[in-house]
Amino acid sequence: MTGRLHGKALTAAVLAAIAGGCAQIEGDFGRPRPNVVRDEAMPVIGGAFAAVRGEPVSVFAMTDDERQLRDRAYAFLAPPEGWKFLSLPVAELRAARVLPTDGPLEPTPGAYTNALVSYQYRSTTARWQRLIDDIRSDRDRIGPVVRVAEHVIAMDRVRRDSFQYVQTMTAPERDQAVARMEENARLIDDVRFALAQRIAIYRHAMEHLLVAQPAPIAVEAERALKSLQERAESSVFALRTEPVPVAPPSAQTGYFPGAKDRVIRKD
Repeated sequence: MTGRLHGKALTAAVLAAIAGGCAQIEGDFGRPRPNVVRDEAMPVIGGAFAAVRGEPVSVFAMTDDERQLRDRAYAFLAPPEGWKFLSLPVAELRAARVLPTDGPLEPTPGAYTNALVSYQYRSTTARWQRLIDDIRSDRDRIGPVVRVAEHVIAMDRVRRDSFQYVQTMTAPERDQAVARMEENARLIDDVRFALAQRIAIYRHAMEHLLVAQPAPIAVEAERALKSLQERAESSVFALRTEPVPVAPPSAQTGYFPGAKDRVIRKD
């Protein structure tokens, strides 16, 4: 029992230290500006925590697309803009995989709604505009994250197909490649899950705000939410990751789709 308590205390201390190192000034993609803790320490510690949870962890260096996917995904793993100030450190811990990424964005149901209703805005219209701005921000982020996710999925297809003709690949290399494909697929699933939850959060806020402070601008909020839902359904929710292979396939093809001049076959 004592050892377990010590382990929990150590975990809490690590989380507190990491959270304390998260910069609060935003850089690209809404993430805090780079620093040693976030860019060097947190990925290592996050990988250790993810491994303990039984999640795939690859030591391969990330491709440019994989790194950009993680940067783009952060905007959806973090709380909505109007509520982010309450839990930015938690968002950083989720992005680094210190905390699981597939859990709820809110610590309690309706936290975003409560923050929106209780904050002292200057007018009812300003309160509704905050909600509309958050919804539109998420809608505008969908295109970039989908484009880079599609690139990652395509290159993971190349990686998977390479198993059939790279004769000198070692078992550890293959394991690391499979782990990276699983990491990428899980991250895309996390974005899909987080966006679905955000839509539910916004709908909850819109309905309760309509009761607390009805205003004509509510029609604009409803249209914005419908636009977000439609764009998510046609792109993010439609993303299909490649299945991770359990054994190398027997047929051999070229390195990249359509590269017929590099086809390798065995008789």
